[in-house]
Amino acid sequence: MELEKQERTRLLKRQIRKSFGDKEITSPELLKFIDLVNKAYRFKEEEDYFYRRAEEVSNKKYEEVTKKLLERNDFLNSFNHGMAHDVKNHSSNIIGLVQMLKKYTEKKDWKMIAEIIKQLDASSQQLTSIVQGFLYLSHSEFEEGKDYIAISPATLIQEIECEIAYLKARKEVTIDYNLDEVVFNFQIIKIILVNLISNSIKYSKENQPAHVKVNLHCNSEVVMLEVEDNGIGMDLERDKKKLFNLFSDINVTKGYGVGLFLIRKIVDKNKGTIEVESKVGIGSLFKISIPQR
Repeated sequence: MELEKQERTRLLKRQIRKSFGDKEITSPELLKFIDLVNKAYRFKEEEDYFYRRAEEVSNKKYEEVTKKLLERNDFLNSFNHGMAHDVKNHSSNIIGLVQMLKKYTEKKDWKMIAEIIKQLDASSQQLTSIVQGFLYLSHSEFEEGKDYIAISPATLIQEIECEIAYLKARKEVTIDYNLDEVVFNFQIIKIILVNLISNSIKYSKENQPAHVKVNLHCNSEVVMLEVEDNGIGMDLERDKKKLFNLFSDINVTKGYGVGLFLIRKIVDKNKGTIEVESKVGIGSLFKISIPQR
C-alpha cells in the first residue's frame, strides 16, 4: 500500500511539473494539495472495495435465499401432493361406505350395517391421523419453535392405542412398550410411533399374530426411538432408496409412502437420522435418533 502511494505521488508530481516547469516542488500548498489528491485516490479505492464487497455479500445472500425458497417450494409441492392423494383416497372410501350404509339401512340388514359402521370408524380415524400428521408438518415447516414437555409413557401409550385401535380390531396384535419419560415435542414422538406401529400391523404376516416392540429412550444429546416387528419385511437392496419417497413402485404396491414420507420429513426437519434393517419374511427394525434442543 505504501509503495502504491509513493508511485501515485511520483506520477502526480511529474504531472504537476509539466504544468509548473522543472522547478522543484517545495511549496507547502502544493504538497498539501498532493496529499489531498492521494487521500482522494485512497478513499475512491476504499469505496470501490466496499461496493464490491457489498455486491458479493448481496449475491451470496440472494443465492442462499433462493436456495431456501426452492427447498421450501419442493417441500410444499410434496406436501400438497401427499395431502391431496391420501385425503382423496380416504374421503372416497368414506363416501362409498356412506352409500352402502344408505343401501343396507333401507334393507334393514343390521349385521351389514354394523360392519359398515366399523369400517367408517376405521377410515375416519385413519384420515384424522393423516391430517394431524400433515398439519403438524405444515406448522413445523414455518415455525421454528418447539413445544417441549415431559412425555409420560402412560399418556403416550394411551394416545397411540387410540390411533391404532381400528388396526388391532382386525388382527391379533401384541405390542411390547419399553418407554422412558422424555422431555420432547409430544406430536413428533406420537406421529413417528403411530405411523411406524401402523405399518408394522398393516404389513404383518397373514396367518401369524403381529408382534411389535417399541422402545423410547433418551440421553442428554438425543432421543432414540425403535420399532421392530415380525412382519413380511422388505428387500432393502431393491427398495431402500425409494422407501421414503412419496410415490414410487414400492409405495403403490405396499402403501408405505405417506406414513414414511411424513416420518422422513419430520426427522429431516429436526436434523435427525433414520436407520432401517429388514429381511423378507422375517421383519423390520426402524431406528430413529433426534437431537435434543
